[in-house]
Amino acid sequence: MAKILIVDDDNQIITFIKFILEKNSYSVVTANSGLQGLEVIHKEKPDLVLLDVMMPGLDGYEVCRRIKTNPETEHTPVIMLTALGMGEDFEKAVENGANWYIVKPFKPQHLLQRIEFLLKIPPAEPPNDKEKK
Repeated sequence: MAKILIVDDDNQIITFIKFILEKNSYSVVTANSGLQGLEVIHKEKPDLVLLDVMMPGLDGYEVCRRIKTNPETEHTPVIMLTALGMGEDFEKAVENGANWYIVKPFKPQHLLQRIEFLLKIPPAEPPNDKEKK
């Protein structure tokens, strides 16, 4: 059973997404802020992170950047879930390492399809210098 971390400062959204995920046999852990999300990811080692952009303190972009630049978590897929739907918002998410970007409101089935897709992709292996010789 895959473990998914939901990081959002809106408890109603956390409750809604948690219900959908648990109904589809996912294990769920949650965090209400970017800083708490970083603490939970290191403690719980989730298989995937659902990350809101607009949060007080550390925003989702910065949390994503920290996840993707930490060797312990760099291969953890991150889906940004946000009300921000402009092209520059998407570009900023990608620049910070997001694997996918979904604009709220969203269809639960769309979210589940993206999660299933990203969980099937094996993490990239570092290049083997010996093979070059």
